[in-house]
Amino acid sequence: MKSIKIIFLIPVYFLFTSYVFASTLTQPQRVIENTSNEIKLILERDKELIQTNPSYVYGLVDDVLIPHVDLDRISGLVLGRDWKRATDNEKQAFKQAFKQMLVRTYATALTNLNDWELIHLPSRAGKNPNQTMVRTKIETDAQPIEIDYRMRDVGQGWKVYDVQIEGISLVTNYRSTFKRIIRTSGINGLISHLMEANDKKGTENT
Repeated sequence: MKSIKIIFLIPVYFLFTSYVFASTLTQPQRVIENTSNEIKLILERDKELIQTNPSYVYGLVDDVLIPHVDLDRISGLVLGRDWKRATDNEKQAFKQAFKQMLVRTYATALTNLNDWELIHLPSRAGKNPNQTMVRTKIETDAQPIEIDYRMRDVGQGWKVYDVQIEGISLVTNYRSTFKRIIRTSGINGLISHLMEANDKKGTENT
């Protein structure tokens, strides 16, 4: 149950941000900052539409947030060895279903956001020059929460391939959940499971 709650919370905190001087930020920090600021402006401008029109929210997430997610990398990480065993068609089908799941999860998060303040912590260099961990602390009315974004430069900019809340990883949680399903139903069973869950989520929001 705890892991399910963490999975839901991760996309919520991906959206949290506040203004800091752009000149003090590294390139990957700016990706988090600029994307989040854009979301915040849209939330303030279209609050009523966001609450009443799920299709608008799905489009918003797909257009603004998903382009900054390294879907190829995160798909490979959450499936682990099963990603290497999968055929090209299975990989493509999984990425599509997984992306739709992320869109619907982020969209749900958008309708439940409150006020916040973000503090940038010192980033941590990755094993390679094109990898980094953008570290932040989120100040809300509740207890402050540390959120870390693992990012890499994919050639067309920096993208997120994992998010950690208080040290708990999105990738690790999804991998554990997906592995159990693959063990009993195979990768096609996992794809079907995700598609059914997406359809159910879409029906609930219409």
